[in-house]
Amino acid sequence: MLDYSIVEKAPFTIIGVKRPFNSETSYQEIPKFWDEWLEQGEDRPIMGTFGVCIDMKGKDFDYWIADLYFPWEEIPEGCETRVIPGSTWAQFPCTIATLQNTNTKIWSEWLPALQGYTLAGEYDIEVYLPPEDGAKDMSVSIWVPLKKI
Repeated sequence: MLDYSIVEKAPFTIIGVKRPFNSETSYQEIPKFWDEWLEQGEDRPIMGTFGVCIDMKGKDFDYWIADLYFPWEEIPEGCETRVIPGSTWAQFPCTIATLQNTNTKIWSEWLPALQGYTLAGEYDIEVYLPPEDGAKDMSVSIWVPLKKI
């Protein structure tokens, strides 16, 4: 059974870099995208608070490595912005090690069995936050947008 909470979030804007992926190879290819991004070290224009799967068309989608965008900030070369609509979100805590397994269970088990809600968009968000006081591991979660039915 997956641990989750349902929360309301206002719209927010992300800034990041994106690349197209296919769901059949994404579990192998997205980690490579992150590795390339992280290899840039301090030179990268964003840190990577979010991993956003969006614009899903069949098995194809765009994946963003992104941060929150604030309108007073300059948009670095190679980056774009995108508004994420306000929504009710199911938030699933996990770890880096369990992220892909949790994601698979959300889409193959949890969503098909969900009662009282339906998917509110063809996207989901991975959230990577620094460790909280005293913790050694970062806080990781997957957000899925929902609407009541």
